[in-house]
Amino acid sequence: MPVQHIHTYLVHPGKSSEIRQINGASVPLTGSMFDLLDGIYTRADQECYIDIIFKPTGGVQQNPCRDLICAHLDGPTLPSGRAIAERLQVHTDRRAGIGLLFLIVGKEGREHKIVLSRFPTDSAILVEENPRSLDVAFLERVFMKNKTSYKAVLYRDASLRAGFWDGKAIDKQTNPAGESADYWIADFLTSDFRVTPKQGTSRLATTLRDAIKTADIAVKQEIVAAATLARTLPRISMSINEFANRFNLSVPARESVSQQLRNPHLAEERFLFSASDFASIMAYRTMELDNGATLTAPSAEFDHVFRQEAIDGSAHRVRFTTQGTVINDKLKPKA
Repeated sequence: MPVQHIHTYLVHPGKSSEIRQINGASVPLTGSMFDLLDGIYTRADQECYIDIIFKPTGGVQQNPCRDLICAHLDGPTLPSGRAIAERLQVHTDRRAGIGLLFLIVGKEGREHKIVLSRFPTDSAILVEENPRSLDVAFLERVFMKNKTSYKAVLYRDASLRAGFWDGKAIDKQTNPAGESADYWIADFLTSDFRVTPKQGTSRLATTLRDAIKTADIAVKQEIVAAATLARTLPRISMSINEFANRFNLSVPARESVSQQLRNPHLAEERFLFSASDFASIMAYRTMELDNGATLTAPSAEFDHVFRQEAIDGSAHRVRFTTQGTVINDKLKPKA
């Protein structure tokens, strides 16, 4: 049996709040709760697709959360797991609420494997919480209400001393973009997305640019409008799919974007958005008219440089006007 130990803890918010004693329990390796957790453990290798990496702290190759996880793997006990739960409590605020943390430990061949998973709890059930322990019947009532809504992170490696620096995460909870990553990945795990802000933002911008090239005119304009607005976004965690949600892109626009990706999972890969890197790729906007005219201006200023008005109320016939001093005039060969 790959799964060897499962420990669970009820974690109350402790960030800017009173630190409470954390109750924990061992989960029997039989029954309906085990079957669901075993499924999460088994599927984690396929479902967890967000690459993350522990950040070294203090200028040395050491990370406090990794240390706790490796200590628990070296001898999985209720106290060693509670140390991980206590760390989560310190970084959990009231927005995240109370949660059940599961530590699922197994060994596959030479590799140690652990899945950390957090499920939100129904606060109405917590009036039954025993202040000193958690019984299985109580755990099942809490867990079964939210069995499909969870965060998880997977680590596996053969060496507890040199390994366990890289992991993979998934978030099946519905959250505003970036909030979950702040306390779960950045704070609790002291980790970063393996995709750098520059890499992730460049992929987003290049994907949008390529989609604009191949789409019909209505979709082109829709994506261009979203890209123009995106220049003002703050440094937040997002994915390409979340970008589409944020700017309410239509189904045809989403399809045009997804067709540019070599792997559909890349649309879910998270990164920190960098406005400067985005602007460097989306620097200029060019519009071509059926009369042979080509209009080009910095993308952020295009609508200010060229004033446009509909002709005879038509959405397709447009008059553009602009004014300025001529600083260059040249001829170009046919493309």
